[in-house]
Amino acid sequence: MPKQLKVIAIDPGKCTGCHSCEMACAIMHTGKCSTYLSNIRIHEFRDVNTFVPVSCMACEDAVCMKVCPMDARVRLLNGAVSTNEVRCIGCRACTYSCPFGAVLVNPETGKTMSCDLCQGDENGPWCVRACGMQHALQYVDVLDAARVRGRSWAMVVKEEHAPPKQEGEAEFSFSFSV
Repeated sequence: MPKQLKVIAIDPGKCTGCHSCEMACAIMHTGKCSTYLSNIRIHEFRDVNTFVPVSCMACEDAVCMKVCPMDARVRLLNGAVSTNEVRCIGCRACTYSCPFGAVLVNPETGKTMSCDLCQGDENGPWCVRACGMQHALQYVDVLDAARVRGRSWAMVVKEEHAPPKQEGEAEFSFSFSV
């Protein structure tokens, strides 16, 4: 039986914008403490005090792999989609095609880069470990990822789109767990 693939599930509601994940990623991959060398980025929306971590989603039908003229975008054994730097010519076709903006350009090499899930580290991605207090990033089985994301969205939908209570209406609620 094949090993269950794991992915990084992101909960933007828990992100405080501390950038620890970016620093951990850069240190793991380059040995340098620079957000520009990180494979994960925090998009900041300071006017509404919101921070959204963005990382490669390793799409099943990855467009970035299809558009690369050098076949430099490859799927790793752990399921991540990464750049073979030897083949990459820095054309950026993959960066333009990524619907999440998760394929980045390494400013030192001009080659593209994206999350490889810290391939080879048995303790999992450094960004997830760096987010140990907030738990905005979780390393979960791919089959559990939808449930992790779905629960948070279900709460948003429930709270924002619940019908208004009518006067004198009896309150009825139920719950279940998966």
